[in-house]
Amino acid sequence: MTASYSTQAETTLGSPSRPVLGVTLIVSALFLYTVQDMVIKAYADRFSILQIMCLRSVVALLVLAFIVWLKGGASGFVPHRPWVMLLRGLLGFFAYLGYYLAIAAMPIAQVVAIVFTAPIFVTVFSSLLLGERVGPRRWSAVLVGFLSVLLVLGPGGNFLQLAAFLALFAAATYAAMILLTAAVNQHNNGWQISFYASIAFLVGSVLAAMVVSLWSPVHAKNAALDFLLRDWAPANTAQLMMFLSLGLITAFGQYGLVMAYSVAPMSTVAPFEYTYIIWAVLFGYWFWGEVPGATTVIGIVIIIACNLYILYRERQIELQSKT
Repeated sequence: MTASYSTQAETTLGSPSRPVLGVTLIVSALFLYTVQDMVIKAYADRFSILQIMCLRSVVALLVLAFIVWLKGGASGFVPHRPWVMLLRGLLGFFAYLGYYLAIAAMPIAQVVAIVFTAPIFVTVFSSLLLGERVGPRRWSAVLVGFLSVLLVLGPGGNFLQLAAFLALFAAATYAAMILLTAAVNQHNNGWQISFYASIAFLVGSVLAAMVVSLWSPVHAKNAALDFLLRDWAPANTAQLMMFLSLGLITAFGQYGLVMAYSVAPMSTVAPFEYTYIIWAVLFGYWFWGEVPGATTVIGIVIIIACNLYILYRERQIELQSKT
């Protein structure tokens, strides 16, 4: 899951822009994340999402800890504003939890499209919480973007199901995480940010599992709830290795996303985030025969257009403020 371009850091001041590297990093990271999504969706009817996230986080944390130590020694584990980084990580945990629960019950293309309203949520939060002035044109794009969610879900009343609300929850919490990213990525490198995010994911998984265990065993009729409330199950060697490999995807995927915006301008990298939707549609069709309906495709196109327009207006306003 990703929809991260708004408020991400620009290319490091004074460093040369490397657009080809930035695009390569973003596309590669998104492909890895889509593979991860496919694995998690494939096992949604057999394992607990908290079990998968916990195992994944352990591996990611060990890998990232080793890299942070290699690059900065003990001082690398003492970043700027660590509590803000942990809060950012917890928001990311809830965003991904909502996203994974949603893909257990809905076609992945629909879920990904809804989650791509995160940049639209960023605009709303920036205005309501940070006092940023948002003009009528961007507010219009926000309104059209949210209304397009109804098109994505189709005419069958799917907007009333739990999975749709989980996808919107994922988008909103991811947007809040994006806003905090701007507060930490100017003084911390990508490996530190990813390391603290993995700590938050592991702590969040363990604490959530402890809370869920109070109601176990539970067998819910809803696929999303069942994915959350299911007891942890023993995994064979192949399954265990699969879950552990997700930790490597998490570690390098997170770093790839952060670094993509550090080596190339936002305006160059951001449009390539939408390759994530392309991968989601292709993989959903190949593995589950999910074919997006006409209204879903139209909704996806409109959401992408609204996001790109908001990005364009933000860039125009930024350029005007510098003149």
